[in-house]
Formats: sequence, C-alpha cells, structure tokens
Amino acid sequence: MFIRLLFATLFFTHSLNAYNLYDNRIEDKIWKSGETLLGFMQENMLPLKLYYEMDSEDEKLSSDIRTTTICHILRDEDYEIKQALIPLNEELQLHIKRDDNQSYSMSVEPILYQSEKKELVLTLDDVLSRDIVAKTGNFQLSVELEQMFKKSFDFKKLKLGDKIVIFYTQKKRAGKFYGTQEINAAMIKSRSKKHYQFLAKDGNHYDSHGKATDTTSFIQPCKYRRISSRFTKKRWHPILKRYRAHHGIDYAGPVGTTIKASFDGHVIFMGTKGGYGKTIVIKHRGGYKTLYAHLSRYNNVMRDANVKKGTIIGYMGNTGRSTGPHLHFGLSLNNRWINPEHRITFRNGLKGSKRQEFLKIVKEYKGKMQILLKEG
Repeated sequence: MFIRLLFATLFFTHSLNAYNLYDNRIEDKIWKSGETLLGFMQENMLPLKLYYEMDSEDEKLSSDIRTTTICHILRDEDYEIKQALIPLNEELQLHIKRDDNQSYSMSVEPILYQSEKKELVLTLDDVLSRDIVAKTGNFQLSVELEQMFKKSFDFKKLKLGDKIVIFYTQKKRAGKFYGTQEINAAMIKSRSKKHYQFLAKDGNHYDSHGKATDTTSFIQPCKYRRISSRFTKKRWHPILKRYRAHHGIDYAGPVGTTIKASFDGHVIFMGTKGGYGKTIVIKHRGGYKTLYAHLSRYNNVMRDANVKKGTIIGYMGNTGRSTGPHLHFGLSLNNRWINPEHRITFRNGLKGSKRQEFLKIVKEYKGKMQILLKEG
C-alpha cells in the first residue's frame, strides 16, 4: 500500500489533495498499437466533446502518442476515471481530470522529471552494449552512442581493452530512466586512436574540429510562401497562456503545390490519419521516417511502394484539422520526433563564431576526459 501511495504522490500530487487515496485505484496503462485518444475516451465513457473541442495542434499531438507509452490512470471505487496522464512526447502530457461537480476537463501540461548530468568511463571487457548496461543499467545509451558514431567509426573494430568515455544528461521520473538521454560528449579510444563526438548548440554532433560526420541529406519537400510553425516539444504560448508542442515544420503555400519525397524510402502508410488528414509516411534507411500531412490528393503512390528522393508523392492541401493550406512535414529517428531543420540540408560543419564557440566546448570536455582516463 505504501508503494501505491508513493506512486500516487509522484504523479498526481498537484491535484489530488481533495481525494482520499485509500478509496482510489491507480494503474499503469500501456498504449496499444493502433489505439487512438478518441477510442480510449469511448472505451472509458469520457465525454467525447473534450476530444472534438481540441484545437488542431493538440489533436495532431494526440495522433502521435507512441505505442508502448505508459499512461497513469486514477480510478474511483466504481472504476471510473478521476484522472489520467497521457504523455504526448518527452515534455508534455494530456491531463484529463474530473472535478467535485463530476465535470471533466482536459489540458496539456509539462511532464515533471529530473535531469542528471552523468559520466561514464569503461574499459571494454565484453560486448559494448553489455558493458554499458552493466555500468549504467541503460541499454538505450549504447544505442545512442552507436548511432552517433556510425558514420565515423566501425564498431566491429572494437577489441577488449579499448576505452570509452561518455558525458550525458539522463532524465529520470519516479526513480526510473525516462525518455532519451542527451550525449554531450563521447570518446572511443581504439588501437591507440581517439575518435570524438561533441554536441553543439545547434543540436547536432560534430567531431573535435567541428566537422559533421552525419551527412544524411533530406531535401526540402516543397516550395512554400512561409514557414507557419516550427518544431518544438514544449513552448509556453504567451497569448494562449498554455503549453504547445509541434512535431514538425509547417510549410504554408497554395493548394496544389507539389510535395516531394524528401529521401529514398518505402511507403508504409497512405490514408487519413486523424487531424493530419490525408497523410503519407515513408520509411528510410538508418531508422528515419518522414510524414507528409494535410495533402489535398496523392500522386501515383501506393502503400508498400518504393520511392526515390524528389518523387512527387502528393499535393499541398487543407485536409484534417487545419487552419489553412500547408504541408506538415515530420521527421522521426528511431520512432522519436526530431527537428527536420537539422537534417534538411547537407551539413559540412560549423563555421565562424559558431565554430569558435564549439571549440571551447571541445577543449572543456577533452580536459575532463583526460582526468577520467587517468582515474580509470
């Protein structure tokens, strides 16, 4: 019972003061493949007007709830929902709650978590992923490390005795790893040669000279008059007085503007997708996917078809929940939304003042790495 009460405190403290926790049931719910927010609300007999009154951005976010997302639900003695927290991304969640008058409301709120600065130094004595898990308990950290170095280092060349140093920021929620960690700096010392990657302020990783190793080149999917909305996981809207998130770039333009595949890939979805309207999703190599939404119509593209970069796949429109004709262009890496602007242009490296600022970061972390290697 103590654990259940502690769990309730962690996730519902800010709004449960009026409830007797002994009379409530708290459960974890895993979001299923193909499940929708509307279906969840119907299944739990929640007022559907909450869904239909959502604005277009929040409704699109609800379409992006990831399979296996863990939701936290507080039920009363009649098994009816009093409150539910449904993560929309790593920063924001839907909060559905019932007040004393038995009326329901729904809002988008920040997810509370702690960020910890961590460092890891290890000497390889097994498989890299097993060594990292043994030291940190975090398998995803090894995945992120290999993703970051995949263009500049062949992990098949790793041998016993090689050194790895990682500086990273880890999120925790209720004492458990939460979301993705951010690797700030990493070094692999193999066969007496050191390989580096450092995080710059633009959100990308570069080698110690500010050169880019990830040169995946996604082309801009369309011509446009203006960018009406940019990528953000969490932003406080000063006019609406609420948090907003937007998992892509909105290119505004006239209906009928041609939409092109941003990279070679395989069409895995084509059809209507909630507030996105007519949508195409293309899977690319390296764990990337692109999403093209609000199309007016498709162009000779079928599901399961292979398409080349630059192929016209549809036309800009205003379908779904949209305030005007535009293309919503989304980009994900390993099923997590990332900023498309970081991948749209071929990145050769940093220049000018940005490079000078970056080199200061490099100097700082290299100094820390030398200290850790001596201690290790």
